Amino acid sequence: MDNLYTKYDLVESLKLSVGTIDNKMKDGSLEYYKFGKSVRFDDGQVERFIRNNYTKKYLASKITERDAENLRKRI
Repeated sequence: MDNLYTKYDLVESLKLSVGTIDNKMKDGSLEYYKFGKSVRFDDGQVERFIRNNYTKKYLASKITERDAENLRKRI
C-alpha cells in the first residue's frame, strides 16, 4: 500500500459526491479498507475504479504530450 485516501480526498480529486462514493462502495465497484468506522482507499483501488467506470477520463489522463503530438502529425 502506498497512499491511503479518505472519501473526502476522492470527492475532491474525482469530482464526485460523497453519496456517489457511498453507492459505488455499496455496489462493489469501489473497493475499500475499513478501519473501525473509517474507510480508506489505496492507489490501486482508486485506479481500478477509474479505469473500470470512467474509461474516457482514465485514458485522457494517460495520454502524454508526445502521444498528442504524434496524433496531430497523422491528421
